[in-house]
Amino acid sequence: MNTVPKIMIKPDALAAIGSYAASLWSKKKIVLISDNETFDLYGTLILQYLTIFDFEVHTLILNEVHYTTTTASLVYDFLTNQGITQADGIIGLGNEAVCQLSGYVSATYCGGLSLIQIPTTLLGQLTLPKQKHACLFNSEARYLQSVVSKPDGILIDTNIGNDASVEEVNSVQTFLLKLGLSQDHASRRELRKKTRICGHQLDYKKILDALPSNLPLSKQIRLLSSSQYLDIRSILLFGIPSSF
Repeated sequence: MNTVPKIMIKPDALAAIGSYAASLWSKKKIVLISDNETFDLYGTLILQYLTIFDFEVHTLILNEVHYTTTTASLVYDFLTNQGITQADGIIGLGNEAVCQLSGYVSATYCGGLSLIQIPTTLLGQLTLPKQKHACLFNSEARYLQSVVSKPDGILIDTNIGNDASVEEVNSVQTFLLKLGLSQDHASRRELRKKTRICGHQLDYKKILDALPSNLPLSKQIRLLSSSQYLDIRSILLFGIPSSF
């Protein structure tokens, strides 16, 4: 695993996943972790290009509302059943919650597995490259459990980000505001263009260069109910609920 991830940012980057993975890893088993909705959209394409480069791919498709350390335990069982060892790797494909789960599992299973993240939401694309930890909710102890995450690579398909709704762009702006970034901050100015100018193509490099090198931990996470622990987007904020 690398200390600094190799970040690929380009249109149609998903079609390059095979060559990208081959540039980072020797031939190994890969477990693709995704959710139903994301896999239906992009899973077949990714499997096709990984297979072309002779990777043996096992898929784990999740259909849970929230991912916790209990979910991670189920993933451990799957990895064990597939004979995954420290020589193998994980690809996380999905929203920021799926990527948090993938990062957590890769850092804690079998002494650590290689990891490539493919975030498919704008919030995930702009925050994962600047996060040093992966975090899951421990439903038994009722606190957030974080580990150091060291992905080998992060693949950002800008075509996906350009389809982001105004609501999603605004949610990212709000996130940056909570980090203390002013309206005049370069990354927030770039996001405002997206909401105001029809068809504006985000300058990902400009945004990422403007963000802090390590996004700080927030103090806010929202409990929904006893059966529905965390809002999927809130889990990215890494806070500790005041009600604990």
